[in-house]
Amino acid sequence: MRDVYRLTERQEQVLALVTEEYIETAAPVGSRTVAKRFRPPLSPATIRNVMADLEDLGLLTQPHTSAGRIPTEEGFRYYVEHLLEPEPLPRETTHLIEARLSEKELCQSWGELLRAVSNILSDLSGFPVIVTTPKLEFEKLVKLDFVPLSPGVILAVAVSASGMVIHRVFNVPGDFPVREIEKLARLLNRRLPGLTLQEVREVISSELESEKEFLEHFLSTLSEEGEEPLVEGLNRLLDLPEFQDLSRLKEILRAFEEKNLLLQLIDRCLEASTPQVLIGEPGTACPFKHCGAIVASYTYRETPVGGVAIVGPVRMAYSRLLPLVDFTARELSRRLDKLSS
Repeated sequence: MRDVYRLTERQEQVLALVTEEYIETAAPVGSRTVAKRFRPPLSPATIRNVMADLEDLGLLTQPHTSAGRIPTEEGFRYYVEHLLEPEPLPRETTHLIEARLSEKELCQSWGELLRAVSNILSDLSGFPVIVTTPKLEFEKLVKLDFVPLSPGVILAVAVSASGMVIHRVFNVPGDFPVREIEKLARLLNRRLPGLTLQEVREVISSELESEKEFLEHFLSTLSEEGEEPLVEGLNRLLDLPEFQDLSRLKEILRAFEEKNLLLQLIDRCLEASTPQVLIGEPGTACPFKHCGAIVASYTYRETPVGGVAIVGPVRMAYSRLLPLVDFTARELSRRLDKLSS
């Protein structure tokens, strides 16, 4: 993006100052405000000329003729990608996160850990938070049970190495005997410990040819998305000036109701080694219109299995929130590894 716009150092500094002031105040920023902070000093008239150039480039906009400027979504993207300087996370914040994730009741369940993370991040950021549950396809399985519910209907219960317990109900051919299902369960449990779903499929291909169709159907059912993403702090949107417009508020609330949108938001960033900032319209990297998101993956034994995201207006304090999301995701990864051990 820098090569596309070819901004001068002066233009970059003005864009950064306008963006940071707008993040603080949610109000259009005038040339006099920028001039007071610009180093070395420049006159308001010179600043106005630079702001006009940035407006021509589509990085700033003027809401009203007599108002100052605000960054466009493209301006925010440029700021995040090239000008943003993350702030060090305060020591008291890291201690608070570590203490809350060390509480005794959280040491027994990955589900409780994820809920705690969503609460902590929403409290510390002031924005809604999304946390997805671990993807079973990445998990190593340790135990599997089949429970007949009625003719042709089976309840499968799988336990993963990180403590996940997954329940799935699926149909089986009516002529598939219960004793064969029990035999398969015993066989799989001898081979399961330490295998992922993909590795189990390889075992099926090489050793269980006669039961392959049944088990493929079962594994496909098992790997389907199960738990809903956790969402915390939606009511915080009511306090933000960007969402005082009722139609815009309804729009984002409807987006939060779409499970697939939430999963898409985080899935795009699972393989990234650092937190990602997404800004944009539906169809771009961020599926929430007029919003920004900070997304980080968390891992289990160094494999990305889920993600956490802060979602809010484009005008978020990215320099403060990026380190917060990064540290929380890494601390969650550490706790999951400890829980499974």
